[in-house]
Amino acid sequence: MNNSPGNSYEGLRIRLLERHELEDARRLHNDDTTLHWLTDIRHVSEPEQEDWFKALSRNQSARRYSVFEEKSGKFAGLFRIDHLDLQNRCAMVGLDIVQDFRRRGYARKVFGYFFHYLFDEVGLNRLGLVTLDSNTPAIELYRKLGFQEEGRHREAIWRDGRYQDLLQFGLLRDEYKAGGQG
Repeated sequence: MNNSPGNSYEGLRIRLLERHELEDARRLHNDDTTLHWLTDIRHVSEPEQEDWFKALSRNQSARRYSVFEEKSGKFAGLFRIDHLDLQNRCAMVGLDIVQDFRRRGYARKVFGYFFHYLFDEVGLNRLGLVTLDSNTPAIELYRKLGFQEEGRHREAIWRDGRYQDLLQFGLLRDEYKAGGQG
């Protein structure tokens, strides 16, 4: 069971990714049901994961957060913040949930936590994300959360024997506030 410090939120514990959680993060990334939806579908080795973590710890515009189910203490997912731009108050975000924890409402809770943190505490104005046009469950979630489709990168990703479009979504602070989430 994981008793490390973190922020408790609606049955979850969320904190910055720590070195001893790298194997959990690597297993999640390398799981075929996760890789299928990522833009980069290369498996990651332990040495590559360690190098990635070292580079991440020096990167001022990217963060990774571990998500744990509070009751069991089990690793449930990883939240990504990339291209954090404090000058222009925007960032790209993403979330991967461990297969056993999917469809339990955890993604909505994790996004809720980070909406509050990034919009209200950090003061960002815009969050963006991308997903494959075939990722219907994710698209439905993003729309329910208030994200607006902003663009389409046509035939940008080769998956399932065909090219697929990569959809770009954005959520503005005012939209987050107007949606009753803030």
